Amino acid sequence: MQSPRPARVPVVPLGAALLALLVLLIPLSSESLSVVVTRAAMRAGFGVPGATVISDLALLLLAVGTAASLAWAWIRRPATRVVLAAAALGVGIAYVLSESAKLVFQQLRPCGRWEGVGSCELADYSFPSNHATLAFGAVFVIALAVGGFWATAGALVVALLTAVGRLLEGAHYLHDVAAGAVLGTAVPALLVGAVLLIARRRQRKDPLRMEGVCRGDGGI
Repeated sequence: MQSPRPARVPVVPLGAALLALLVLLIPLSSESLSVVVTRAAMRAGFGVPGATVISDLALLLLAVGTAASLAWAWIRRPATRVVLAAAALGVGIAYVLSESAKLVFQQLRPCGRWEGVGSCELADYSFPSNHATLAFGAVFVIALAVGGFWATAGALVVALLTAVGRLLEGAHYLHDVAAGAVLGTAVPALLVGAVLLIARRRQRKDPLRMEGVCRGDGGI
């Protein structure tokens, strides 16, 4: 009996992005790097046409790409449906955690301190970024569903554009989008890992019934 194969998610673009994001989270105590980059981005936002809609348009594009990727994988790779559902659920959980974290940290938005190009929602808190959470969660789902390097890299570029747009608007600090990106990637990844682990344990008890859950053609 052939052992189950893990999901063939392109780890190079995702791993490099997560490593960079984790580095950005290190100076949270002083926020020196975050403040410098955020203020520079806010000043640059005045010279960027459509700066206030970049994030929303990029996130919409990712939403369409995620829906298309899930639909394609759902039809072409039925054995991966359980794992794909877990990934999508993980993104939803990450969003809920992001909203909850805002209430815990209650960090005001940078546009409340400095003038920005976008309208400032002072009633809503800044840390972490919901846009970044959803955007990078979408990257993980697309990588899982499609399994190609270029699809993952393309989705990653759009997710980064989403994060940059929030900086240009003055809606978030750099560490806000970094934390959101880590949260949006880590939660669905952990949930998918748990599903695969449970499936493999069941496969040891009933290999013929559970083999398809953990193995697919080119994806999972």
